[in-house]
Amino acid sequence: MKIYLASFLEKHNFGPGRLISIADGSRPDHVKCDDVFTFMIPTPELSKQYSTMQLEDPANAGKVFAKEFTEQLDTFYDDVMEAAVDSGKAPQELLPLEDGDTLASWQREEFTHYRGTVAIYLKKLGYEVVSR
Repeated sequence: MKIYLASFLEKHNFGPGRLISIADGSRPDHVKCDDVFTFMIPTPELSKQYSTMQLEDPANAGKVFAKEFTEQLDTFYDDVMEAAVDSGKAPQELLPLEDGDTLASWQREEFTHYRGTVAIYLKKLGYEVVSR
């Protein structure tokens, strides 16, 4: 099953399926999201901490964000894998993602973004990932 990762602002990178937000808060007015996948959105606390650190300690802000977001996704991954074992199903059978869906956040392809970290976990869960 192929999942696309893209910016809301780069529609040409979307897959043929549904558009699902992995961004906390607002979305562009001109883009209609079909759903929100909260498990792969940085927590509001982490986003706020990152914003504050960007002002006070920009050199470490990204490192702290990456570490804590990875820990968040580790927990999600472990929970999905445990549920898969308990149910005798593949992880993809438990998640609401369909072939061709796009998980979108704000940052454009050429800028730093957390979609790369999301891609790692989607691949671990058995998805083919197209990340832009």
